[in-house]
Amino acid sequence: MKDFSITSARVDWGRMPVKLRFSYGTIDAFDFQIVRLRAGDAEGIGEIVVPRHPFLDEVLAGLIGADARGLDALLPAVTDGLERLVCEAVSIALHDLLGRISGLPLYVLLGGAAQTRVPLMPCIFPEDAGEAGQQARSWFERGHRFLKTKLIGDLAEDQARVEAIRAVAPDGATLQGDANEGYTTLDEALEAVERTGRAGLDVFEDPLKGDADAYAALRRRRSDDAARIMIDALARRTTDLADALRVGAADVVGIHPDQPGSLSRALRHVRLAQAFGVPVVVGGTGYTGIGTAAYQHLTAVATPGGPCGELGGAFDHGMPRSMARRPLPMADGFVTLPDAPGMGIELDEQVLGEFATGRADW
Repeated sequence: MKDFSITSARVDWGRMPVKLRFSYGTIDAFDFQIVRLRAGDAEGIGEIVVPRHPFLDEVLAGLIGADARGLDALLPAVTDGLERLVCEAVSIALHDLLGRISGLPLYVLLGGAAQTRVPLMPCIFPEDAGEAGQQARSWFERGHRFLKTKLIGDLAEDQARVEAIRAVAPDGATLQGDANEGYTTLDEALEAVERTGRAGLDVFEDPLKGDADAYAALRRRRSDDAARIMIDALARRTTDLADALRVGAADVVGIHPDQPGSLSRALRHVRLAQAFGVPVVVGGTGYTGIGTAAYQHLTAVATPGGPCGELGGAFDHGMPRSMARRPLPMADGFVTLPDAPGMGIELDEQVLGEFATGRADW
């Protein structure tokens, strides 16, 4: 008899070093929380890269005695702030736990996948155009045909980065740029999507700090040569995404891991965008390696053949180690999902011990 009743919960938290530059500044570490849920002899693991939050304690305490088959229905109904984000770690752990008990891979629990070889889209964080070209060449030489680069909201520099990357890109490579809302006016954003598009940028993620109406106006004004416009910040809450889709604010929707609040809600966001005829790309957040596997599985189910931007922080965010003992196998620009139960990875206890700063149990 399989035991689905959750008997214990644990969270470890800490900080993982990174070296990243965004349009809004530099970051030298990511906070993380690793969630562990047990039922019988099985343990499921999940992750979120946000600071320690007491709401997670409430959620985990409330799961003791619950049936893991409830999955995301066991989570509280929250929509805003860190409360929504921390629920995602629990969602990942619940799905991993149920997969391990049932013997099913995560992608099967999420609905099944026609193909289990998923193309990857690494993200680079260059200091300048020269470094952008060098880093891009390295990824392309390893077989990648999707690449994302951070942009900084300085048009001359952003255009130079795009030109440097396109100069070393193989034919057919897709290039996405992310300014993290680095352009503050509609006119500045319009010039940015026009000039970077002509320089070879295919998709421009979050060029403008603005609402759905501002993005709709940006799409109306841009030319056919401009980069396609992706929304990420406006796609994190269901209500915001619905509003953006209704006014035609996006050519592409980005699903940002850790933002939807659960794996089931991430899938709902994908289906909502697709219902409006808007394609979806699953992005990356720089997990320590645990949430990484969850979103690689989700990509295979939600956007078959499309790229996954989540490789794990040890691969493209400058983290010194991966929290996964053996990350899912990556080669020639793809990750291959295993038939193993759950996510198919194990937590590296040694790495956790190196970077964790606290722990709580229930």
